[in-house]
Amino acid sequence: MKEPGASVLVVDDNTDLLKTFSLILRHKGYNVDTAGDGLAAVDKFKTRHFDVILMDVVMPGLNGVEAFRRMKEIDPETKVILMTAYYEDDELKAARDEGAFHTVNKPIDIARLMELIKEATVNPPILIVDDDDDFRKTMARLLELQGYRVDVAGSGEEAIQIAQAKTCQLAFVDVKLPFMDGLQTYLKLKEINPNIIAIMMTGYGEEVRDVIEKALAASALTCLYKPFQPAEVVALVNQFKGKRCDEGKREHISSGR
Repeated sequence: MKEPGASVLVVDDNTDLLKTFSLILRHKGYNVDTAGDGLAAVDKFKTRHFDVILMDVVMPGLNGVEAFRRMKEIDPETKVILMTAYYEDDELKAARDEGAFHTVNKPIDIARLMELIKEATVNPPILIVDDDDDFRKTMARLLELQGYRVDVAGSGEEAIQIAQAKTCQLAFVDVKLPFMDGLQTYLKLKEINPNIIAIMMTGYGEEVRDVIEKALAASALTCLYKPFQPAEVVALVNQFKGKRCDEGKREHISSGR
């Protein structure tokens, strides 16, 4: 279910598409505003907050990618879904690397778009990657009891599939996984979402130290050594959540918004 009162800005130079999307989103209960080009979208963004922005890429004047970049300068936490009728090019890939929430191809799959908007307007899921089924279930239950949404994967390959379909900001990744190890998995997840935070996990010691050091060097947050206490997991997740909030507040103050 969507978050009540979530606001969506739809940006496209196709007036028929604007009307269609507005009707669909309002029917779903979202607050909707529209803009016919990138400059108008940026002007509206300067005056009010939107939970998510649907942005066409090819528009006259300021294109969608440049409009996205200007919005990110104003608020780095803004969530923009880029829409395009063309195959992905270097500029679109760069936008994903710079923090675009997602990209979708036209003609738009409405059901998939609704899923993406839902993901953008609630807290992103926490991803748990471990080949121990009982451990995954225990971790998932622990975090769900704290009110978090959780996705689980039993292998690196499965984790990558989930990350390609959903925007994951925080992942617990076991170091020893079948086929693709934890380091390789984390690096692949980071390719999909450069802003992802990973917490490595292991029940081993010296034999995986090199792998852990490489993960930490690649910006993994820390490593938990099994068996660990549930309180450690909750504290790390809350630390991550607090860090994100503090970054948003600092940016809000420094930008004078």
